[in-house]
Amino acid sequence: MGQALMSGRASPVDAAEVGEQRDRILTFSDRYQTPLTPEVYAVWFAYCQRKTRGINDKLDRAMNMNEDISKGFLEELYHLYLSPRSLSDELVTIGQTLSTAVSEVSDVMDDNMKDHSSFSSSLRAARQSLVQGSSKREVASIITQLHKINQTHIASAQRMSLQLEKNRNQIAKLEKELAEIKRTTNIDELTGLANRRRLDELMDEALLACQQRRQTMALTILEIDNLDRINADFGREAGDRIIRRLATEIRKVTTGRDFSARLSGSRFGLALPDSDKSRGIAVADTLREVFSKIDWVSKESGNEIGSLSLSVGIVELVSGEQRTSFISRADGALRQALESGGDQIRTD
Repeated sequence: MGQALMSGRASPVDAAEVGEQRDRILTFSDRYQTPLTPEVYAVWFAYCQRKTRGINDKLDRAMNMNEDISKGFLEELYHLYLSPRSLSDELVTIGQTLSTAVSEVSDVMDDNMKDHSSFSSSLRAARQSLVQGSSKREVASIITQLHKINQTHIASAQRMSLQLEKNRNQIAKLEKELAEIKRTTNIDELTGLANRRRLDELMDEALLACQQRRQTMALTILEIDNLDRINADFGREAGDRIIRRLATEIRKVTTGRDFSARLSGSRFGLALPDSDKSRGIAVADTLREVFSKIDWVSKESGNEIGSLSLSVGIVELVSGEQRTSFISRADGALRQALESGGDQIRTD
């Protein structure tokens, strides 16, 4: 019997929850007749997760008021709340809030320094009066005055402590938000691998290191053959599970300074710093062999999908080469593999 289409790390409960979310997305799409473009799908997905407040509020209101929910309306929500530009705006907002919090802490500390200076001056004045000699009445008055000043100083210190604690909590909250934004802008949601944006960043860092150390690097770009047919015949959920499984296998072959990313659809990139083309071919052969031995079966229908193959393009870094050229050559090698019928490795 073939292997069921399951994610390498997902539990049965996780898979059920994912399937339920996909069903809800399809239900919403059918109800409001919105074609599932990537942007529309992303908005419905976010709405089902209930984690993006702006999208939740606007869609809830539109549904309750029986307002038109069109493809254009959903794409507008995408650009407002989910696009890279909206994430940049959110970063700016967090930065401004963080700046305000730091400014408030600075103001509180300045006020406390002034109170401390005033308290020190009062102590010096009292000491001077006592040194010069004072009557009992004058001494009692000085003590009463010092007590009032001390109480004021204590109250000021308490206010500063409360304000600092408030700002400390606010800054901790902002740090968490920044970490989450960084994670979502760098990670592919379906596979948990890096996304294309993060791959570009890692590639720039790796290229610089290779140049400094006079090392080479192999770049592999691979794609699942005929996944569009799987999506059409067995549903997108089946295709997604295949993509997640390939991501799991890619993780198994990456070691040391290697890094990988999902570039788009069923296409992945795997960079191997300090490695030549021969290691890239060896790693690709391992992936292709493991992947071809899986006898896929549709979890939903139980129908046999059969075995699947990978097309691969591999290139080796040329001295002084920039990222765009490096990736373009790997894309070209992959294109040759696909145009030659797929299920093969091509190098330039």
